[in-house]
Amino acid sequence: MELAFEGFARGVEPGRGGRAAEPVRRHSRPQGRCEGVFWRPFKPRDVARYLTAAERFERAGKKPGDRCGPLGTVAIEVLRELLRLVDYRTGRLDPALTTLMARTKRSKDAVVRALAALRRHGFVDWLRRYISTGNLGRAARHLLAQQR
Repeated sequence: MELAFEGFARGVEPGRGGRAAEPVRRHSRPQGRCEGVFWRPFKPRDVARYLTAAERFERAGKKPGDRCGPLGTVAIEVLRELLRLVDYRTGRLDPALTTLMARTKRSKDAVVRALAALRRHGFVDWLRRYISTGNLGRAARHLLAQQR
């Protein structure tokens, strides 16, 4: 019985197989603890190299008769905007989808597909983060919603 109580104190609900009490998406990491390892400084002179590499990859992968290659023209535009938004000193880059949509003048679906293509081919990667709310389990959030 003590072990179950200790687990509950550490954020694990008793009787649920040791799963976290707060449901978060798979492969998520707590915000503020993991970014220093993920982000690296980015040199402004590398912007042209990245864009040229993406454009060459696009042309090399394009099959005759197809409209675009493996990335697509929207992905090139999104990559260009990402390279404009990056903080060169820290390498931090976390724009909202709405920001990318507004700057490229493309729909949400087009931007999401472009980001997926860029990630699939190794041009970008992202880190899923979460902020702990302090609520324990589904019932606590439900009660909080009823009090409002």
